[in-house]
Amino acid sequence: MDRLLIIADDFTGALDTGIQFTKMGIRARIVTDYRYDFGQLRPEDGLLSVSTDTRPRSPKEAYDRVFQLAVNARRAGFRYVYKKTDSGLRGNIGMELKAVMDAYEQQAIAFVPAFPRLNRITRGGLQYIDGIPVKESVFGKDPFEPVRDSDIGKIIGSQTELRIVKVSRGDWQQIDWESSKEQTVFLLDAETDEDLAAIAATLKQQNRMVVMAGCAGFAANYDRMLQFEKGHPHYMQESEGLLALCGSVNQITVDQVKCAEDSGFVRAHLSNERKLGIGQRTPEEDREFYDQLYRQVSGTDKYVLDTLDVPGEETAEAFAKRNGMGLSDIRFQIADSLGRIAMEMVNRGLNYTISMTGGDTLMGFMNHIGKTELVPICEIGKGAVLSAMRWNGKRIQVISKSGGFGEENIFVQMYDTVINYKKGDQDE
Repeated sequence: MDRLLIIADDFTGALDTGIQFTKMGIRARIVTDYRYDFGQLRPEDGLLSVSTDTRPRSPKEAYDRVFQLAVNARRAGFRYVYKKTDSGLRGNIGMELKAVMDAYEQQAIAFVPAFPRLNRITRGGLQYIDGIPVKESVFGKDPFEPVRDSDIGKIIGSQTELRIVKVSRGDWQQIDWESSKEQTVFLLDAETDEDLAAIAATLKQQNRMVVMAGCAGFAANYDRMLQFEKGHPHYMQESEGLLALCGSVNQITVDQVKCAEDSGFVRAHLSNERKLGIGQRTPEEDREFYDQLYRQVSGTDKYVLDTLDVPGEETAEAFAKRNGMGLSDIRFQIADSLGRIAMEMVNRGLNYTISMTGGDTLMGFMNHIGKTELVPICEIGKGAVLSAMRWNGKRIQVISKSGGFGEENIFVQMYDTVINYKKGDQDE
């Protein structure tokens, strides 16, 4: 059987891609430590999806983390690696592509950044989101990582000296893999799921599968290219409610939170002091805050807590600046604050599925409880992944969603899924 390493630059990316394999009956392991000890793997573990948490890092640190992980995987017998990239083109895409190419000593790779199921396509080497160039979409307005260009080749070229060759839709068979002695990224246009399947068949025929790159959409075609060990899927568990913790400020998430509120969710906002961890508080004051929040959450079976700015009040950015915090500090502190809230709710006995929007948010929770691994169970809607982990003798069920993914009613879909589930005869 084949072994594949998936390298994602954030946690939701690792989950989004890993779940594509779970849907094929392939048991995936999702890990948050790029220094992962491959000696922990069992012989039957053929699919490992790792978050390097490099999207907000410097280009050099991103390269070093990805290179180290890929080298260790190769030594451990992983013949194949898939560099998962953001379909909105955020992060250190060029540096991370080069890192895996260097680690696996590859002169050329195929890069397929389209995700047609989410209306994200590649045409003429440009990335389009819902029919508009990505730099004009919500990703161009991202307060932390705005995408400045829609030309994928220019984005990669701004980070590395990799040669870029654009391959038009349908011309995949014509790729000349030996056309240059320079390290080359073949950037493949694609607009439909059928395109992705055709590309996968072509790359298999050409034996160009050692290193590939793209988003979660193309990963769903790996079952056509490689042979994996398959087994029983992991199981869902009964849940008394849904707690949604939203650390994203993406407009897509803003609309989703509003839809949840309109659909009957109890909604609350986290204050600037709480979400940014600013202010002097005694342990007793902290305990009372979490006790009161627990009472509020457990008083309903659908609760959403967001970190969005409240109209008419000071923005988080202005508040942070006034207190000496930089813009880059905001996202990490929000993730830490929401992660702490999730931990405190679980500690108080909350038997809810906890949804966390934004890869940093779930990472914040896992950092607080000291866990580095979980297993994906199923996908809810578009891009929301339900997973499970064990901690302190408890099996905790979580849902992770990127801020830029999902239908407007995604939180309603989550609630319906976890509330309507009744335990059957499934085994873990």
